[in-house]
Amino acid sequence: MDTTAERQDISRYTIPLSESKAKEWIDSLSLTDFGDTTKRLYHGLADLNRRSLSPVVRIRLGERLRPTFDLMLKNLHRHLSCRAFPLPERGQRIFDLNQSLLLEFSGLYQLAALDMITRDEVNKRALQIAIYRVLDYLGLYLISTYSVYVRTRESIWHDIHHMYLLASERGLDKLRLSEGREGANSIEERYIQLNVLPLFKPYSLRQEEVVRIARYVESVTHLIKISNEPLHPDANQNFVHAAMLNNDEPAVIMPYRDLPHSPTVRVFNLAPVILDLDRQIQEISQEQNSGLILKNGLSRNLLKRLVFHLTTIRNRQFNRFPKQEKMAVVLGMQGVLEAMHQAYQGGSSDQKREEDILFDNMLYGEASLVTGSKNNMAELSTNMQIWDLINSSIGGYGLRWPHPESSAVRVGELIGLRDISQDDNGWVVGVVKWMEYINKQGLFCGVELLSTKLQALSVNAVLNREVTNKFPQQGLMLPSVDGLREDPVLILPSYIFQSGDKLVVTLQGREEQVMLSSLDECLGAFAYFRYKILTEEDRKSTEDDFDSLWADL
Repeated sequence: MDTTAERQDISRYTIPLSESKAKEWIDSLSLTDFGDTTKRLYHGLADLNRRSLSPVVRIRLGERLRPTFDLMLKNLHRHLSCRAFPLPERGQRIFDLNQSLLLEFSGLYQLAALDMITRDEVNKRALQIAIYRVLDYLGLYLISTYSVYVRTRESIWHDIHHMYLLASERGLDKLRLSEGREGANSIEERYIQLNVLPLFKPYSLRQEEVVRIARYVESVTHLIKISNEPLHPDANQNFVHAAMLNNDEPAVIMPYRDLPHSPTVRVFNLAPVILDLDRQIQEISQEQNSGLILKNGLSRNLLKRLVFHLTTIRNRQFNRFPKQEKMAVVLGMQGVLEAMHQAYQGGSSDQKREEDILFDNMLYGEASLVTGSKNNMAELSTNMQIWDLINSSIGGYGLRWPHPESSAVRVGELIGLRDISQDDNGWVVGVVKWMEYINKQGLFCGVELLSTKLQALSVNAVLNREVTNKFPQQGLMLPSVDGLREDPVLILPSYIFQSGDKLVVTLQGREEQVMLSSLDECLGAFAYFRYKILTEEDRKSTEDDFDSLWADL
């Protein structure tokens, strides 16, 4: 027999079906103790979504809950602000809770919408609100998923397309809604936002960029039109952005010739967005500063990548071959330089011991560290990791991090790799192009190979302009490689150097003067320059210019 205390405890975690009592329950939620509020909402929503209730009443309860629910989400996001991947155990649990709450809350409105249609008791205003909220909170679910590189749950996009189609069939998709998300005052506009964001390849974005891009999409939603056919086929004949409403995936870029002619196809006209991005790139280029951040939080580097994703159909260039090997991995410019330094010294015993300890630890767990003392671990000079190599091609590698511990890997980061099956295998360098975490499988990364040969260099000075950064700056020279790269390139720190700079560099013990030419800003979180070595004639022609006069004027 239930005691009074037990009944009161149950009522704390059960949302009453009566609107008046539900209002009292919602008013009792604490705005200072978010732990208690989150617990009550989690259990309350799960219970409510499993009980029979009038669709209109269910929607009204959701609308009463919404302000408190949004505050609770902000609090959860505060705990996910600083992240490494895979998420640590506590971070993963907070993320899972956040996603479960979003699915339950969007599910509340989805139940109401479907129930209303099934019962043939359609209240247009209520149905419009319900469908909008489903899309809205599933949109938040997607952004959270992209932010931590987690694969989206199956059927999410099926549900999104289904809700939009229901609204479109009933003429609700274009009706205005007063309390909508920024830039989305109708079901159609929110649906556009959800589909446009994945076109920018969220799993290939760098940390926090997806949030900035989502804000940008909100600001240009009004420029984007949606239709059953391309609005301007002549102007956009090579590619088209389209969603298939009967598929469980978002809009994609495809060749115009491959576009199906079907009532379940929706085409997004993104030409005005591409023009807007190009305009911003031109404005920043006039400032001669690739690191300049605009008011909307987009740098020239990011803007160029956005245009690339919206205008480039990428097909796999090379066949992948499955592998089951182990790779030693170092991250970042400094990690690659340290690994190279040890390799050029003939492979130090410390490095070999480090690889052995890491390999044993990977196979047998921390107990294997008994063979190598803790002091040895403290002496290790590089932050080396052992990853699984799952596939390879001429163009790069597929890697997997199967461990629960977080790795310091980042999208866009320089990465050094070495096959540890043989001692004489050298280091190669690449860039992390994408990441994706799959539950119970691990963190997966795609690495684009930059070079199988590399040389360290130092930049001692910039000759043609004043630079506030300290010198020397360390970098890499990647020689030309047949079939991969025709010209040698320099990899340098970001946002210090620019095209046209004349540098004094030390390479293989020789001092040279070089001029930087084209800069690839889309490749990674570093500067990737083509360059030219200045000859005596080049230097003389430079002196024949007015450079030698400036100090005397």
